[in-house]
Amino acid sequence: MTSSWTTGRAVRLWRLAAVVGVFAAAVTEGSAWAEPAPAPGRALVVLGDSYTANPPCDAVLVKCSDEHATGLRSCLHGPTSWPVQLSALMGLTAEDVENNSCSSATIDTGPVTSTGEQVAGRNGYTLSQEALAAAQDGAFGPRTRVVAIQLGFNDAWPRDAAITADAARVFTCVVDLVHGCDEDAVAQGRWPDLDSITGAAYAERIRKVVDYVRYYAPNARIELVGYPEVAPADAADWCFDLFGLVRWVQPRARAMVEFWNRLQLAEREAAGRLGIDFVDTQQATAGHGLCSAEPWFNGFLDPGINLAGLPFHPSPHGDVVVAATVYSHVA
Repeated sequence: MTSSWTTGRAVRLWRLAAVVGVFAAAVTEGSAWAEPAPAPGRALVVLGDSYTANPPCDAVLVKCSDEHATGLRSCLHGPTSWPVQLSALMGLTAEDVENNSCSSATIDTGPVTSTGEQVAGRNGYTLSQEALAAAQDGAFGPRTRVVAIQLGFNDAWPRDAAITADAARVFTCVVDLVHGCDEDAVAQGRWPDLDSITGAAYAERIRKVVDYVRYYAPNARIELVGYPEVAPADAADWCFDLFGLVRWVQPRARAMVEFWNRLQLAEREAAGRLGIDFVDTQQATAGHGLCSAEPWFNGFLDPGINLAGLPFHPSPHGDVVVAATVYSHVA
């Protein structure tokens, strides 16, 4: 008879083997995967996208990457981004923080679909690649206190689709007053399938990395960080502030708003399914969306909020609130 200890160990090893396989596939061709040697770990590990990194750029006039660096080291991080502020709240030094967030990052959406379709503009790092880099840096270990993950907006929904809510598609929907971005945009192939954004789907897409972190950082709290409120749940408008002087309003943006609603619900359910913590930043930032009187988001080249900041991304004050909300879960 197999003991419960042996069975449990077998299950953990099977899951770990699956995770290593995923990480190995994420490594660039020609390099070899080597299981990281035991490391004490870093106190805070952050894996995320541009809402996490919030780089000092506008993606038009100023690039969001460092041309003089390679790999994840080329990903710029804003000095007021919530991971930077969270590390200060936790009293950590730079040596005890691994921030691998990067603009355009995804959970697992790559530039090529399973049918071989090449999709332009999808060249960001994946969750597995960000976690792999952290593992190679020795960031996961018994000293690791918090592993924060914020991803999903840049992904294809369903998983292998060619349609994503990428920056170009968002901008097109915002300025198109003829077709707008109502829910009929899904049927027309102009917007991701909202019904595919579920907690079950989200959980399966991050499960292997969560299992990996649990194995190598057994004392860490895994925090799935939600996105801030861009618009009230029942809204139909989407706003875009230009130069701090003009507000462009798209009155037919229901699909865009519902995308964020579904993503919020999926993240919350996924956290429950995986037994990790969900940080609801939407509730903490309610009433300060893009169309509000006091938005906690960057406009385009808005000197009153953040001149060098990505549009639609949290303003410095928005990141203060997000950082404080995450900290309230880990303090």
